[in-house]
Amino acid sequence: MLHVCEDDSSAVVRDFFERKAIGYDENWRGAYGRLVDALQWSALELSVFSRLPPGFTFLDIGGGAGRWTHRIATHFPDSTGMLYDLSSGMVGQARDRAARHGYDHRVRFQNADVHDAADLLAGQTFDLVFNSHHLLGFVPDPGPVIASLTRLLALDGLMVSFLPNRWHAAFEDLAAGETEHVVRSLEGSRWATNSAPYRHLFTPGEIRATHAASNLSVDLLTGFPSLIYPDVHETPGAGSESVLQDEKVFQRVLSMEKELLIDPDSGGRGANLFVVASHATPRIR
Repeated sequence: MLHVCEDDSSAVVRDFFERKAIGYDENWRGAYGRLVDALQWSALELSVFSRLPPGFTFLDIGGGAGRWTHRIATHFPDSTGMLYDLSSGMVGQARDRAARHGYDHRVRFQNADVHDAADLLAGQTFDLVFNSHHLLGFVPDPGPVIASLTRLLALDGLMVSFLPNRWHAAFEDLAAGETEHVVRSLEGSRWATNSAPYRHLFTPGEIRATHAASNLSVDLLTGFPSLIYPDVHETPGAGSESVLQDEKVFQRVLSMEKELLIDPDSGGRGANLFVVASHATPRIR
């Protein structure tokens, strides 16, 4: 049996999400969260699913309560996969959801630290290694984690990451008047106005360099939403959440955001960075 030694940063992240798992309800994310999910699914449809083989295998690493495992498993009934997460409470919710919807025979569940995934799952490979929910933002040094997850990626597989944008964090800090924290955000080590225990924030250039160090080629790097940000510091009833409550406005904003989604040059403005990578072509000697 593998003995797992949890460091302080992992313990902080685990405790945060264990507390969040108690009474967890995805509906709290509101209209803005719905917009982000719609754009993320569109990005997957445009750039990922069409490149996967029939009956593909997936690893939802840092999958939480199973929002994306559920969507993939139900939309692709021939797929099989695993949800892997640090929080036992979140994994329990994901497992219960799979049982309720009848795909628990196709999806396995693992409660463990992302740093141990390559060892715990040694010998297994997946067509899609998918880390959402800003997973890599919660580790202090994402480079070794990306390298270890690459060991689990099938030869023609895709690694998909959803990452917190360093520039957006600094924008939000400054908008909230947290001027003393902006520098920390720009350094990539702090997101003062977000209660989650972030340890690393990303820029597009850093993402490309980090993936290249693991012999991964970045096939797509974009970001979203680019036109609207959550107004977490505004008074109730104001800002983007209020605007998006109108379904016609929501659909119009979604349409505009989708247009920007296919333009990689707009990615740097996105609140979240979306990355699709694959094994780099071996050099011919």
